[in-house]
Amino acid sequence: MKYSYKIIAALLVAGTVLSFPGCSKHYLDVNDDPNNPTTASVDVILPTALGYSAYNLGNPFQIIGGLWSQFWTQGPTASQYKAYDQYSINSTDFDNQWQGMYSGPIQDFRYLVDEGTRTGSNNYVAIGKIMQAYMFQVMTDLHGDIPFSEALSAPVNITPKFDSQQEIYDGLIRLVDEGLALIDEESINHPGEDDFFFHGDMFLWRKFANTLKLRIYLRQAYVRPDVAQAGISAMYAAGEEFLDFEEDAFVPFNTEQFNQNPLYATYEALTPANLIASNTSLEYLISINDPRVDVFFARATFAPNAGNHAGIDQGNGANLTGNQDDDSYSKPGPAVGGPPTPDDDDGGADAPVIFLSAAESFFLQAEAVARGWGNGNAQELYENGVLSSFLFLGLDETDDFAPYIARPQVQFPAGGSAEQQIRSIITQKWVSFTGSQNVEAWSEWRRTGYPDFFVISKTSSIGNSFPVRLLYGDSEVSRNPNTPPQKRVTDKVWWDVNTTGQN
Repeated sequence: MKYSYKIIAALLVAGTVLSFPGCSKHYLDVNDDPNNPTTASVDVILPTALGYSAYNLGNPFQIIGGLWSQFWTQGPTASQYKAYDQYSINSTDFDNQWQGMYSGPIQDFRYLVDEGTRTGSNNYVAIGKIMQAYMFQVMTDLHGDIPFSEALSAPVNITPKFDSQQEIYDGLIRLVDEGLALIDEESINHPGEDDFFFHGDMFLWRKFANTLKLRIYLRQAYVRPDVAQAGISAMYAAGEEFLDFEEDAFVPFNTEQFNQNPLYATYEALTPANLIASNTSLEYLISINDPRVDVFFARATFAPNAGNHAGIDQGNGANLTGNQDDDSYSKPGPAVGGPPTPDDDDGGADAPVIFLSAAESFFLQAEAVARGWGNGNAQELYENGVLSSFLFLGLDETDDFAPYIARPQVQFPAGGSAEQQIRSIITQKWVSFTGSQNVEAWSEWRRTGYPDFFVISKTSSIGNSFPVRLLYGDSEVSRNPNTPPQKRVTDKVWWDVNTTGQN
């Protein structure tokens, strides 16, 4: 977070440029207005695309992911996310995000590819393709079948076909491979401070792409194990490297107005009373004496729980009786974009939005090895995943991590079956994602069924079932005749074969 690029300024500049895509040519060049350019350079588009991506991942998707990953639940004195906690969503709830992702980051990364190709900026083209794969995976994991192959066509196709999720996953691998093939670590033509993630270090972009590719393959581990195994084994045979300690990919924010973490900005605009610690996560952290609990969740400041951690059973906030006060419960901590606390007046204003953490990289590798698809020591990789999480959150390796990893409930089951090892890996991955990589936590639960102690919301509107997808946006349903029949929130996506409690 030592880098403080002006995110909003970058978004406004590029937004002005890209809002008039059809006005790139005129009869007389002398009539072109130099103050309103119709094209933008790649060094302007890259931070714009990453910034817009962070605003989507770090606010609306972070919130729904946090509720459905059972990190948070709706507080008893507000109602902003009450319907989400009841699993009651409709086609308008995430329509803005559907439109925004396709017209914003996805189109921006397409522009980065096109303009980078035109100007010979291959490293920018590489980043554009890799990030297209990243953002399309987010969208298909949320919605299932989506526009993919025709979504980036030129000119813009307003009625693209919907590709199957299996076809999309094959396309994601192709995009990542195309990006990897274009990376030139020796070229002087590469990003600098316009690259929020790695500041122009193309070797780290290569490791990011490899880690993303590993994630894409492992998402298919239960539905297409042969494809997943072949792809992962080939990566290890080629000696590919993955993100390591202190190589987390994130967009930084700071305490300046309009440059604050998007979740924190929502707290400031609405109320911090909406999101309260879910007992599913809070009680688990307390049961294993996890020192990260004080980072993920602030302590209550009002009776009867003042000075202690206190959560609410998932979805039960609306059922609580008597005089309630949101300060009687634990809220998300500043490290994950939470509101100010008595000890931190700035709250989570400067919390980053994480795209791919070093902890996730180690957990992915640990799973690959546990399955027999990769090389290395699964226990060491698992422990490195936990350690990476501790270090990123500012905890100490000797005083905090060492006693924690030695606890029986946390120790890696080296002598257990592959599935027992995967259970431990995914559970600790879920813990490390608390409040920061919420959508990915929800996707990993849907993929694996872990953690296996989730509970149905106390106010579920769909009976004894969990929600396992978002619906298609209303604008797409009404405008695109190629949109498939609308789904239900209980309809599983293609790779989801493990979630329980479904009809």
